[in-house]
Amino acid sequence: MAGDKDHAKIKRIEALESEVSKLKLELEHLKFQEEQERTKRAFYQQIADFAFAWELWFESNGAIKYCSPSCYDLTGYSANQIIASAGINELLVFDADKEKYTNFLQGALNQTLLHQTLEFRVLTRTKQLRWFMMNVRGVYDKIGKYLGIRASVLDITRLKQAMGHILELEKTKAFDSRNKNRLQTELELKDRELVSFLLQLSQKNELLSKAAALLQQEHKSGAKKAPDTLRQLKDLLQTNSVQAVDWSMVENQVDKIHPGFLERLQKKHPLISVNDKKICSYIRLGLSSKEIAGLLNITPKSVEVSRVRLRKKLGINVKTRLVFYLEQL
Repeated sequence: MAGDKDHAKIKRIEALESEVSKLKLELEHLKFQEEQERTKRAFYQQIADFAFAWELWFESNGAIKYCSPSCYDLTGYSANQIIASAGINELLVFDADKEKYTNFLQGALNQTLLHQTLEFRVLTRTKQLRWFMMNVRGVYDKIGKYLGIRASVLDITRLKQAMGHILELEKTKAFDSRNKNRLQTELELKDRELVSFLLQLSQKNELLSKAAALLQQEHKSGAKKAPDTLRQLKDLLQTNSVQAVDWSMVENQVDKIHPGFLERLQKKHPLISVNDKKICSYIRLGLSSKEIAGLLNITPKSVEVSRVRLRKKLGINVKTRLVFYLEQL
């Protein structure tokens, strides 16, 4: 009888020892799992704490569950101060942007945002005005339960300053462009005015030359009707028939309309004469041989001969038009 009791006790002890061994193994396994979890937690904590951006986790009610230490570099406030505050809106957000920030955060928490990025201004602890950009996204557990939102905040003050500088440059560029267009319009107007003046002068000289030639022919024919009047008219026309063009005026206007043209022409072809320069200038202004003839008081045929000689002096290829060559100078 006593032997049976001892045997039962031994069996019970063995069972208990087996159970203790299992519990020890389970405890060791749990300790190992706990250490792994602790290591993972420390790893992810370091990633979050040393993130370049300011990382935040808002619970679904708007309370701040996590705030990364990088907030101190951006705002001058520690993570604990921000978590303990009445909220980022009250602590940091610039007055003019408070309503915009509140609406954005509320929309993010309610998951009704279309654009999950907000640019807003803050006043740091040292009262510096800075531009921040906040990006948000929802946080969910493994079964899809909504846990709040995660926010990542960057300081974009320098970017805003650079953009402002770029906009200023663009304004300056636009002003320069408008100014350039205005000057170009003025030059084109001066070009038209000069050409119009030269055409009128050419036509006047041509008309006076024709009139003087007709009177000369009438005088030679021996007509006796009103000889004194014809002689006086002929003398008057001969006196005024050739109105010399003020070359210095034309040269000055050409240089304004086509800056450096005459200088480049002279430099490339130092042996050309003043008369050649005149013809080149008139051609550059778009005048025809007939119009040039009126200005130089010569015949259109003489101008054509001068153009042929000028082509040889300038060494222009037969296939190249003289006016095109001069436009390229």
